[in-house]
Amino acid sequence: MQTESEVMAKVNSVKHWYHQIEVRPGIVTPGINNSSEVLKRLDISDNCQRLRVLDLGTRDGFFAFELEKRGAEVIAVDYYPADSTGFKVASELLNSKVTYIQDNIYNISKEKYGTYDIILFLGLLYHLRDPLLALDIIRDICRNELYLETYVIDNAFLLPDGGKVPLHSISEKLQDIPLMEFFPRDSLNKDFSNYWGANFKCVELMLIESNFSIVEKGLYGDRAIFKCRISFDKELDYQKKIARGIVNL
Repeated sequence: MQTESEVMAKVNSVKHWYHQIEVRPGIVTPGINNSSEVLKRLDISDNCQRLRVLDLGTRDGFFAFELEKRGAEVIAVDYYPADSTGFKVASELLNSKVTYIQDNIYNISKEKYGTYDIILFLGLLYHLRDPLLALDIIRDICRNELYLETYVIDNAFLLPDGGKVPLHSISEKLQDIPLMEFFPRDSLNKDFSNYWGANFKCVELMLIESNFSIVEKGLYGDRAIFKCRISFDKELDYQKKIARGIVNL
């Protein structure tokens, strides 16, 4: 058993933590994301026995480790190497058996990685150049539930001067119109990986368009959470295949 000082030395060996992970009783990694609060809002079942889970954009792995504790077989995917985030250290300290795969969401397929009972798609949508393509990929490998958490612009519409205002302050009608705001270069939070900010209505309709039904949803400041289940609309599936060049008219 490692001493507290040895555990702290491993925690401190990670330059940047994102998640707050309790790796030992009373020892929590210094992440900026209040991971436990997000987990509560997701309201995932405590019993994940015999379920296969995919955590996309796992980063330090908080949510992957939590669902492993609930009995799931978990695959964690991120485009960073495991030792470039806190995942490797947290996994070792937690004696986790979560499988880590370094890959990009656009490379995910049934043939490569199989299908999943639960997919976690947390804090990733707005970092993607092609968000609808990502949702189509997720739908193809999802057997039951999708949990999506993302940045939204309803309370944080970015102005040209860098300020943020609620959408309703511009027009009361805008929150009911599906909108996406594009963030060129590093205009949002000086981060080149931020591409699109959808409003709440837009995320909801994108999910429906991708053949998911919305079970629960919530808006929390500039973040939104959607709990979804797969649905089957043949017309939507056909139109998607046309748009992707999979079938011809």
